[in-house]
Amino acid sequence: MANDEHALFEGGGESGRNALDILLRHMRTDSDFPALSEAIGAINRIASSDREGVNELSNNILKDFALTNKLLKLANVAFYNQVGGGSISTISRAVVILGFDAVRSIALSLILFDNMENKAHAQQLKEEFVKVLYAGMMAREMAREMQVKDVEEAFIGAMLHNLGRMLAMFYFPAETVTIRQRVEVEGLSEARASAEVLGVSFETLGVGIARSWGFPDQLVQTMKKLPTGKIRKCTNNTDRLRALAGFSNELCEAVLDTSDADRGKALTRLAVRFGDSLQVTEKQLAGLMGKSMQDIAQFALAVNVNLKHSDFAKQAAKWAGLTAAPGVSPEREADTCTSPVEAVDDLAALDTSVLQERARILDAESEQAGAQSQRTSADAQSILTSGLQDVSNSLIDDAISINDILRMILEAMYSGMGFAHVLLCIKDGRHNTMCGKFGFGDGVQDLVKAFDFHLSAQPDVFLVALQNNADILIADINDPKIAARVPAWYRQNVSARTFVLFPIIVKGKPIGLIYADRPQPGDITIPEKELSLLKSLRNQAVLAIRQSL
Repeated sequence: MANDEHALFEGGGESGRNALDILLRHMRTDSDFPALSEAIGAINRIASSDREGVNELSNNILKDFALTNKLLKLANVAFYNQVGGGSISTISRAVVILGFDAVRSIALSLILFDNMENKAHAQQLKEEFVKVLYAGMMAREMAREMQVKDVEEAFIGAMLHNLGRMLAMFYFPAETVTIRQRVEVEGLSEARASAEVLGVSFETLGVGIARSWGFPDQLVQTMKKLPTGKIRKCTNNTDRLRALAGFSNELCEAVLDTSDADRGKALTRLAVRFGDSLQVTEKQLAGLMGKSMQDIAQFALAVNVNLKHSDFAKQAAKWAGLTAAPGVSPEREADTCTSPVEAVDDLAALDTSVLQERARILDAESEQAGAQSQRTSADAQSILTSGLQDVSNSLIDDAISINDILRMILEAMYSGMGFAHVLLCIKDGRHNTMCGKFGFGDGVQDLVKAFDFHLSAQPDVFLVALQNNADILIADINDPKIAARVPAWYRQNVSARTFVLFPIIVKGKPIGLIYADRPQPGDITIPEKELSLLKSLRNQAVLAIRQSL
């Protein structure tokens, strides 16, 4: 760093600058810090240069063999590989496929992670990094929802928001412990405690270093704490990125600090605080948190981070696994159960059988009639929610196999809804067929053998569900409107008169199918809350399969 580096910092007068000089001298003596600074500074110089571009970025990344391998691994997982065309084997192709800004953000996150994982207090640092990364992914997902132009800037801004605290944990671990103790014991704010112990606040430290690394002012502004109370409507892109960074990081703090019972209240407070600036609602947050949890799982796989050791990841998995905060109706915008209008010719014939987000609600008469054969609504929700929690916990435990996770999902559906059978079908790519894998229920092994159907046959109810990513309930296979769409192989081998289908779609392609049935017509009735839980379980199957690919 340059000798006049302290001029970059917004200290607190001369004493603040002197304190920063002392901190910087300590950091410069650590062999990791100059290397970290050079690596991040080089990426930022390339990003800000009109003369340099894809080739320079590629060459810079290729200097680091480990960084190259991890970045390519991330580029090929489902989270980043948003465009088809085969696997990505070069950094240059990664930039072409993903975009310059996306590769830059991946590289920056990996550089930060790699330079902060080899200390004696590595687990504490990894915990902080997982939280920081999750904040970045939340900001990115929200930016996409808001159609913000620079979604990768939102990611980087949120990731940098608490850079000062993360760097202090790395370079000044003893002082950081003291700061945390003063916050917990004396009730000081983190800003005051860090300023008193270090001589400057975490925020001031982070802002100065970010500037020295060449981050543009728009991103540096996102590191500044937001005022208390409601955040006013954003009038420019910098304000919007700052609000996104503040919101996503405040959400992460809430995830760690909030009891299960108070989760709904915490979401309400955040929604009210940021409602004007980000137009965020409690309903939107469930889907955004689920997607961000899925994204961070992909990152963890690429860098060999075991999320089962992260308290934050465990709590975030709980939040992502819920269909809604208490008292809030679920909304799964990314979990669309019907196909686009322009492609529903086959689906239209089954329109009354497609499970909409607002499922048929049990009225008093039908609930009484089905009381002997089905679980009560409260019992079903309890079993499905418990199953969902087991699956969420298992997804961050690398010792549990994908088949074990899928069995947990099927068992929760089977027990919770009182189905006669539940089974999983998986695509056989060699023969282009969907084949039974395993399931639950009397005689399910024979049923598993019966499920072996070709994916290029004439459209029937099974193929329509898979091709249109539609969750379908057939109340009676002999209903005149449906009968022609029930395939011969099914009628010949399965005696159930009613069934429900939940397709498993990965990267836009049908990979599997969850089937559940009961013997008599009309035996399956799925209230709205149970439907949302069933969908969440299916989504966990999608995530588990994606992680295994």
